[in-house]
Amino acid sequence: MPRGQLKINGQDAYVTWGMSLSDSALSALMAPAPNKAYITNKSRNENGTRIIADNAKVDERTVTLQMHITAPNATQFFNRYNALVALLRTGQVEIWTSLNPTECYRMYYLSCTQFSEYHRRLAKFTLRMVEPDPTDREVDRSVYPHLMLDRDQLDDQYSQLI
Repeated sequence: MPRGQLKINGQDAYVTWGMSLSDSALSALMAPAPNKAYITNKSRNENGTRIIADNAKVDERTVTLQMHITAPNATQFFNRYNALVALLRTGQVEIWTSLNPTECYRMYYLSCTQFSEYHRRLAKFTLRMVEPDPTDREVDRSVYPHLMLDRDQLDDQYSQLI
């Protein structure tokens, strides 16, 4: 993901950390969140189970994101790596991507399940994040004012490409 396509906590991830998301990370972000368990009732007076599906609610979700950090030299690599670790220690991470500009994923860092570093210039790592409320994805216009298009404008631009 080149410059401007990924923002984390309002900062360009490529410029700040040399960071990009893998294709699988984009798929993980876009996967629908699960619903909370439905209210059920098993009565000996009825066959089967009665399920009340009125007012279904979305549950939290845990997401695994594969990312990369690149740098032109070892010094800049370790500077970027240390800055990223400091960001993750704060806990809260907002992820925005230009590929889905109407949504901002509000997540909390849980752990790094894999980390591979190659020649002090490239790192591949997998982060486990939790999104406590997948319905809270509205983009903060004060953080991303120049990026905003409403859904109708995006649909119009897409239809012009086809």
